[in-house]
Formats: sequence, structure tokens, C-alpha cells
Amino acid sequence: MTGRRLALFVLMLLFATAVLGRVGGGSSYSGGSHSSGGSSYSGGHSSYSGGGSYSGGGYSGGGGSMSCGCSGFLLLIIFIFIVLAILNREMHRAATPVFQTAGADLSALHRFDPNFSQIVFEDFCNALYSKAHHARGSGGLERYTPFLSADARKTLQSQSPPGLTEVRGIVVGALHVGELRGLDGPDVTVPVAFEANYTEVVGGSRESSWYVQEEWWFHRRRDILSPPPEKAKAEHCPRCGAPLQTRTDGSCQYCGVKIDDGTFQWYVGSIIQRGKDARGPLLTSDVPEEGTDLPTVRQLNLASAEVEFAASHPGFDLQNLTIYVRDTALKLQDAWGSREWEKVRPFETETLFQTHRYWIDAYLKQGLRNIVADYHVGPIEPVKIDSDAFYDGITFRVHARGRDYTVAGVNGGEKVVAGSKENVRSWSEYWTFIRTRGTQSDPSKVVSCPNCGASVEVGATGVCRHCGGKLVGGDFGWVLSRIEQDEAYTG
Repeated sequence: MTGRRLALFVLMLLFATAVLGRVGGGSSYSGGSHSSGGSSYSGGHSSYSGGGSYSGGGYSGGGGSMSCGCSGFLLLIIFIFIVLAILNREMHRAATPVFQTAGADLSALHRFDPNFSQIVFEDFCNALYSKAHHARGSGGLERYTPFLSADARKTLQSQSPPGLTEVRGIVVGALHVGELRGLDGPDVTVPVAFEANYTEVVGGSRESSWYVQEEWWFHRRRDILSPPPEKAKAEHCPRCGAPLQTRTDGSCQYCGVKIDDGTFQWYVGSIIQRGKDARGPLLTSDVPEEGTDLPTVRQLNLASAEVEFAASHPGFDLQNLTIYVRDTALKLQDAWGSREWEKVRPFETETLFQTHRYWIDAYLKQGLRNIVADYHVGPIEPVKIDSDAFYDGITFRVHARGRDYTVAGVNGGEKVVAGSKENVRSWSEYWTFIRTRGTQSDPSKVVSCPNCGASVEVGATGVCRHCGGKLVGGDFGWVLSRIEQDEAYTG
């Protein structure tokens, strides 16, 4: 049995394929196997798609017939190949994270908390995860006592190797919100699964990069009123709203209250580490595109939601926004190919921007460049329209095609290491754009930099091209918040 398993493993290595990068799709985020989408500018893992299929003539016998034994052997090999391909696909599907997938809908909380925003909640989860791991590296986890239980902090600390001096390059690749529990009682609980990369520095110089899977259990009182977005970033006391500063016993330096539950804000009761592997991103492998031919998943009441949204937002024009989505896709692809990601900072939320920049850096470190030649944006379909207390959100299914390949080397010495310069591949993804609720601006509106007064394109965050000052907006127009793969999107 051992010999058979070894032979099967060797055959799978021979037949296995891997992933490319592109705007919205690329190499494996986890650094290992990949299925539905790898590292991409999307932060997501979109798979290397199938613009070119293996077709054409079969194997001919050169004019002669094959013996039964040889023919049977060939059929056996073909059968094994098909079985292994299916197994390989299923292994990829089970092992690979779907990037930037939100998961369960928590809107049922609106009945008890009209201020609840899933966008704000996910941003809070991202922020707390990054801050907690950064604090783990600097020995400052106690600062986050108002958000992390003693058990959660102990679990985080247990991950630290002796001599740890820093945790950096923290990128949340996949965030999956689980089922909301406890709506019939005073407290609610929701599990959030994280898949992330980070680098640990030991002794000030020795670095190790990790791919980790963690499950964080958040809970809070059901009937509390959620804070506004600017107070929901794990930077303020959940009770008094003052800047987060805790005493040695974990109590707030300002109001003196020690928080050890979810009375005022989401609180992490426990953390389960599902995996921690020493690997970085794999950028030179391919798998077939999945989901491109699936029917579009639309909101059940999409037509009425569009009418209601237009009525409550004077001046809104869905056609103009669709044009803006197309223009954004082209700008993002251009920046991805040139590896000049700062250009698109005004078009993405800060969380998504930092995730995508991680992939740009990963390609640079490995001496690689992903190219999508003849990039073309196809149909763009609105599929979901929603609003909460703070944000408007509209999701589109974006179709595109191009010749997707990755090269190593520079200038004339570049060598194709994944994909094909000849095959045209097609794919589709679900892109969610958000804006501050009540913002009536046109997508192309410009605003003035608060530092130097120069005109800059509207966005959630950005850097003024004139003075270099960082723009951190309160109110902002439409920006890309999330990209989800078509085979994973559920609405």
C-alpha cells in the first residue's frame, strides 16, 4: 500500500498544474496547491483560466494499428490521467483559500442594531487581526485587552518563537465570516476564518515567512449600537471612545473600565490555529479556470432594489457607474502589468490596496512579472445593490479576457515560466464597489488635497501626486472593496 501511495503521489506531481497572476487572478496565495484563484491583484485567488484547451487531433498510430496490449495500456494511462486530474482539482479546491470572500450575511443584526454594517465589521476584523499580530511581535498584546480575551492572547503568544522581535508584512488574504449565532438571546457569536501571510523576525535579523489559517470567535451583546466606522478600527476604547490606551491591568487609561466581554463592542473570546506553514506565495503554476460559464448570481429583488436606490439617491446613474467600473478595471490592469501599484491607490479601499501591493512585492522578490496582453473588459452586469447605516454597496459581475502569462528575467532575456503568450483566456469575477452613504458625487469627481490644495481624484485613500501627502477620507466616492471568484460567489 505504501508503494502505491508513493507512486500515486509521484504521478500527481507529474500531472499537477499551477496558477498565474493577473488583475483578479494569479498564483497561489497559500504558496501551495491552488484551485479557484491564486494571488492576483485582486488579492484573490483567481485561477489561471482556460483560454486555450488541449484539442486538435488525438494520438494517431502513424498510419498503423496498435496492438491490443499497447492500446489497453494507453487507455489505462489516459484513465489514470483523468482520475488524477479530478483528484488534483478536488485537492486544490479543498486546500486553497478564496480570496476576499465575506461569507455569511449578518444583516439579521439590523433588527436589533440599526447601525450594524457588515463592511465595517469586516474592516474591523482585518484591522484587529493585523494589529494583534504586530503587537505579538513587539510584546504589546496587552494593549488590546479590550478586544482580546486572556485565552485569545495566550493562543497568539504561543505562536511566537523564542527571540521574536517583530511580525511584519501581515496580509489577510482570505476572510470568511461564518454563521451568526445566538439571535434569540442576549449575546451573539460569529466565527471568522482568516488565511494570511506574515513574516516573523527573530533576533532582529532572521526572517521566516508563513502561511497561516486561524479561526477567531467574535461575540458581543446583541442589542448594543455599533460605533461609526471611524471608531471601529480597534484604535479606541469600546466604552468611552478615547484613543486606545490601557493600564497594566487592561483597564482604559481614560474611563478606568476593564473590558472582558462584548458588552460594548465585538470581543474575541477564543482563537483556534488551524495551520501554520513555512511558505510564501507560489507564482508560477496554472490550474483550469472554474466558474466562468456558471449562471450569474443575482440579488432576488435586484430590479426593485435598483429602482429604490435610484429614488433615494438623486443624480445616481447606474450606466455611468458601469463605465467607471470598466475604466477602473483597465487602470488596475495597467498598474498590475507595470507593477506601479501606487497609481491605483485612490480606486481601492486601503485594506484591498495593501493586499494587492503584497502580491506586486511578491512578484518583484521572485524576479517575476505577470503580463496580460490584449486585455479586454467584456460585459459588466450589476448583480446586487445594498445600503447600510454608513455605506452604499453595488456588486458587478465583470467579464474579461486576455493572454495571461508570467515571465522571469528582464528585457530581452525574459522567459515564459507560466501561462501562454498565444492562448487567449476568459474569466469573470464579482467586484464590489462601496461609497459613503449619502455621497452624491459623480465617480469622476475630483477633490482638493487638504495639505496643498491640489486637485486629486476622489477615493477612500490616496497620496497627493503634488505634495506626497496621504489622503484619508471620511466621505468618499465609489472605490473597489472586494473581488470574489465566480465559482465561490454566493450573493
